[in-house]
Amino acid sequence: MPSDAARQAIATFRFEVIAPLVVKPLGPGERAHLVRDLAARLWKTPDGRTIRIHARTITRWVARYKGQGFAGLLPEERSDRGFRRVLPEQVVTRAIALRQEDPERSVLQIIRIIELEGGSAPGAIKRTTLGDALCRAGVSRAEVTRNKQTFQLRESPYPNAMWQIDTCHLLYLPDALGRRRTLYLVAALDDYSRHVCARLYPADDRPALADLLRRAIIARGKPEKLYSDNGGPFRSEMLATACAKLGIAPRHSRPYRPAGRGKVERYFLTVQRQWGREAQALIDAGRLRTLDDCQQFFAAWLHSEYNARVHSSTHESPDARLGHVHPDHPIAWVDPQTLADAFLWPETRTVTAVGTISIEGHDFEVAPELARLMWN
Repeated sequence: MPSDAARQAIATFRFEVIAPLVVKPLGPGERAHLVRDLAARLWKTPDGRTIRIHARTITRWVARYKGQGFAGLLPEERSDRGFRRVLPEQVVTRAIALRQEDPERSVLQIIRIIELEGGSAPGAIKRTTLGDALCRAGVSRAEVTRNKQTFQLRESPYPNAMWQIDTCHLLYLPDALGRRRTLYLVAALDDYSRHVCARLYPADDRPALADLLRRAIIARGKPEKLYSDNGGPFRSEMLATACAKLGIAPRHSRPYRPAGRGKVERYFLTVQRQWGREAQALIDAGRLRTLDDCQQFFAAWLHSEYNARVHSSTHESPDARLGHVHPDHPIAWVDPQTLADAFLWPETRTVTAVGTISIEGHDFEVAPELARLMWN
């Protein structure tokens, strides 16, 4: 049976798959269309495999999530636990060759050919076992028949349907010893309104991302989808678990394919051109000395200039457009305790001799009697 952490990772992955079906009410036709779309997609499992998921499996996960919540997505113990399900090497090798010879061959066809060739007794090869072996070898039908994608302009239909989140290097601020330290801008942009919640942080790590998202959800309600790149904080277990607990669907762009995050990338360019240069000049002149000074200066620009100014593509300000709440998709507010609990994540650390632990480069004090003990 997998460990508790592995079981939670599997449940979190399953929620990412079904999230579009459970984060908002859907009509029967829309639900069926989404199920077909999700079943046609490629998915990266927690153990690194690339698979497609059958529509019946997706429907079953939705029913279990609606009936039992997050716990319903946890994997169950197998009835055949303890039995070996390893295929002979020659069978796997032959199956790979048959798939590469004709990528459209199904697993059942490959099994039938191997049986007719005398490579295995009838019924000895199970479809799921061979399918997993082909996925691990990188020759699943989904992989070898993948088509090139095209791109199109798109915009979410209402506020909080999707947020784009990202980080960028923005300023260099001298510390007490005169060394230049990088300040990072972490931003959450609403795809429909272009409204931005953003703050400056000394690092673009998990604590910074969690803090920014908590602030954004308090200010605007929670989004249905969260779209980001594949950076460490965005692929972290902390964010995936928080999204699962809050009912937010995390989505990630393909590596080296940033086209889908164009709005937030354009926002960063606007910040650098309209505010970043002026702020860096004030830092170099000694007029902005601390992170708090920069934070206040940036917040004033963000609220009075960017969010309040008419956007060229929508002909409305982000503040005004954020108020276009769809009657079928009201703002989903989250109570403070639920929000705080969602962004907690487990870490195991050994307490130092002086009673501190380090998480993501940040030191925290604990009770002195825990010194030199393992602490969770």
